[in-house]
Parts: sequence; C-alpha cells; structure tokens
Amino acid sequence: MVQFYDSRPDTEVLTYPAQAFGNSTTTFNYIGPKGKKGLVTDIVADISANMVGTTTVPEIDVGTTSGDATYARYRLGSTAILGYTAASTPKRATQEALVTQTPPPALSDFAGHVALETVAIPKDTAFVITLKAGTGGSPAGTASVYVIIKWF
Repeated sequence: MVQFYDSRPDTEVLTYPAQAFGNSTTTFNYIGPKGKKGLVTDIVADISANMVGTTTVPEIDVGTTSGDATYARYRLGSTAILGYTAASTPKRATQEALVTQTPPPALSDFAGHVALETVAIPKDTAFVITLKAGTGGSPAGTASVYVIIKWF
C-alpha cells in the first residue's frame, strides 16, 4: 500500500471526450502538480459505441510509457474477449462487482481487469495515459474517458 501523510490531497479528473478505441492506440502525456506524488483512484468510461476485440478488449492504461500499466489499468470488458456495450454505460473501475476494498483495489476475474492505486506516480515525473485498442477481429469502441488522480 502506498502511504501518504497529507490529509487534504488535490483531486484531478483528466477528461478525454469521445475517444475511438478502433484500430489504433492513442496516448496522452501528462505531468502532475510540482512536488506532488499521484495515485490513480478511479477510471471511468462513458461508452457510446460497443467495445470490441476478439482476442483482447480495449483498455485504459496509466504508466511510464505507452501501453505500460504501472500506475493503473482498466480493461473494458466482462471477459478478456467480450467488450462492454454502450447500453451498459457508464463503467467505473471502482464499481466492478468484485473489486477488493483493501488497497490496492484490484479485480482479476480475468487477467489484469482492474488495477488501481498500485504504485504512486513519482513527483515531477511525466506519465502516459494509453487508450489501447482491442485486438483480433474488427476492433472498435468509442468512449469518453475520465482518469481520477489524487495528488499528495
């Protein structure tokens, strides 16, 4: 568990409206407030077009480089190959049925489904949010994405 001593963290919501998860992966580079460590506490996907990938479903990663999930991951499906639908939206990582309530919150009903609060984003360090396309078949999906980070 990551331990912080600031009793009043700053909460930031990084917002990426109407992002396509089709045949390509999109990355966003970011850096937090000067002198503060960050912890990804939730990821939300407001899905407007079904998430599709017959080998792997689309996912949202927060890490050190594109596709890395050191800080957080949310795979957008009920199984590794069955993506969430627009009818079942919005989806919130912390509201998945079996997410543990003890830090770090995680769900492994299939490999790496939800991983939050795993490692703190170091202070004054750039990180990458990756919206990774599904693989196999005809990958697709569109969602507005929200990544919630607490800075200490």
